[in-house]
Amino acid sequence: MLQRLFLLIGLFFLSGCGGLQLDSAPSREVPLTGTWEVDSVSSDDVGSAMRPDARFSDRRRTLSTASEIQRIRRGSGLAYVAHDFQILDAKRLRIELSSDSMGVQHYPGVYRDVTWGTRERGIWKVQAGWDGDLLVIASETRDINVLERYQLQGSTRLLVSLEIEADGNVRSINRSFRRLR
Repeated sequence: MLQRLFLLIGLFFLSGCGGLQLDSAPSREVPLTGTWEVDSVSSDDVGSAMRPDARFSDRRRTLSTASEIQRIRRGSGLAYVAHDFQILDAKRLRIELSSDSMGVQHYPGVYRDVTWGTRERGIWKVQAGWDGDLLVIASETRDINVLERYQLQGSTRLLVSLEIEADGNVRSINRSFRRLR
């Protein structure tokens, strides 16, 4: 219950991406640069976490046919997130960190460059920066919000937490990674 409250508070602050107060530098050195491998045992099951919530199936049954067709045409927000946020499927990451940005090669997946501050990236409005020694990336589009937090745990562990709000669903997913080099 308490975790859900924090999630809702985080999503409240995420709405309107510009509401976050992020710094362009961490409060101390955060050595994220390197190659990271997923720790499947310590990570959440992304597949089950990204399934649409059964609680909303009754609501969908009450939609008019026209409303349901419009919803399908708009597409699934969870599907957008699963496609655009490669961190959800990555088995390995190679992170490059500089003073003004971070580059992440996802395996499998694509290379993602994130610059500190606010900018447009395709359909997404993205705000990135530091909250103390926590790297935060907030993304929003069409009633979809994703809040990513990269937290170093010691020198060999990386926790990537995602808070996702899409399709009337709220998800919290943790991915744990071990440093390879």
